[in-house]
Amino acid sequence: GDLSFQISFARREVKITRSFKSCRLVSILVLVSSTALVGASSVLLTQVPDIMSEKTVTTPGGIPAADFIENVDNHLESTKSNHEQALAKLQDLYSKYKFIESRLSQSKANLKGKIPEIKKTLEALKFLKTKSTGDEECLTDFELSPTILAKAKLKKTDTVCLWLGANVMMEFSFDEAENLLSGNLGTASTNLERIQEQLLFLRDQITTTEVNMARVYNHEVRLRKSGKLPAKAE
Repeated sequence: GDLSFQISFARREVKITRSFKSCRLVSILVLVSSTALVGASSVLLTQVPDIMSEKTVTTPGGIPAADFIENVDNHLESTKSNHEQALAKLQDLYSKYKFIESRLSQSKANLKGKIPEIKKTLEALKFLKTKSTGDEECLTDFELSPTILAKAKLKKTDTVCLWLGANVMMEFSFDEAENLLSGNLGTASTNLERIQEQLLFLRDQITTTEVNMARVYNHEVRLRKSGKLPAKAE
């Protein structure tokens, strides 16, 4: 049978009707199936949560930098800590770096999935825009589900509807939709480059922290072997 639903907005009202019997369909649904906007669904960690407040150096994404420990004795003296305390702090720092890495990697994967969808939607929009200048109907396919497609005849139209996220759809003119999608595509590409820069910097900090932990541990082992530190109890 027919399926109709209505969505109201402050600026205009959108009504969409589908007929599964005759496969008649408003042409705006061609875009609905492939639209993905970055704003509501993609998260960019432009500023990492302040989980290492002792670091104040400005770095990509606000990620605190790990200082390389050149002299373990001077480090222990300056921090007024022993080997176990120093290793505990380094392990805590390492865990926080790994947490940030997982969040950034997830954001990167989200953006890499959204950018092709936005490009696909822009291509569909440009196709509809070129067909809107003529009077002939256009035969195309639209997606009922990820594995089911149906044929549809598109009549001349000058508007499209885009999903904005959170089950919200809004009607736009061709120019408005193209500006919106182009802007989101540019934002997504910029954010992806920024995340890649942050991940590269973060991996350097993880490597530095791993080296620091090894240096502190080996320093303790050497002191215990030389008798300068008491052996650990079994």
